[in-house]
Amino acid sequence: IDQKGRLYQKFLTYDTLPDNIIKIWNYTDTADKGADYFASPVFAETSDHDAYIIDVMYTKEPMETTEIAHANMIIRNRVNKVRIEGNNGGRGFRRNSERITKERGYRGAVFEDFHQSDNKLSRILANSAWVENHVYYPDDWATRWPDFYEAMVSYQREGKNAHDDAPDAVTGIAETIIEADDFEFIAY
Repeated sequence: IDQKGRLYQKFLTYDTLPDNIIKIWNYTDTADKGADYFASPVFAETSDHDAYIIDVMYTKEPMETTEIAHANMIIRNRVNKVRIEGNNGGRGFRRNSERITKERGYRGAVFEDFHQSDNKLSRILANSAWVENHVYYPDDWATRWPDFYEAMVSYQREGKNAHDDAPDAVTGIAETIIEADDFEFIAY
């Protein structure tokens, strides 16, 4: 790994969650090509709009496996809002995960799919400073989610990256909180 060329130079960590959590979110980017990872972090948003990652699915398993595991993760973490990238099969994935979640008795989550048309690399670069300063990972994230951890710490600012699915999903966390925060302005 080229340490100097790494996009993310620091990662904030936590050992206990703060008391000011206002919402539990999930951001999901389904795998659209064979080499891609299904990347789906669950995160707690605080009243000061920081993100604490509390669970992650990061896998190359097929959709029929990830739909069930995703629904279980939503229930286990009592997620309030689920955002799923609707491109490349994400819409059907959302419908199935939502159905499974409700069949299992959890109705606390609002599901939405959305279309992501912006350039992935531009989004990742543009949000990298926010990610470094507002996203917290559990102290043991390297052992809990080794593939996700490796994809984040080795991601290069320039050059070849084998996988961009983890940085893309964490960028989605930044965009989710920044967009939600945008609606809190007061017009005079």
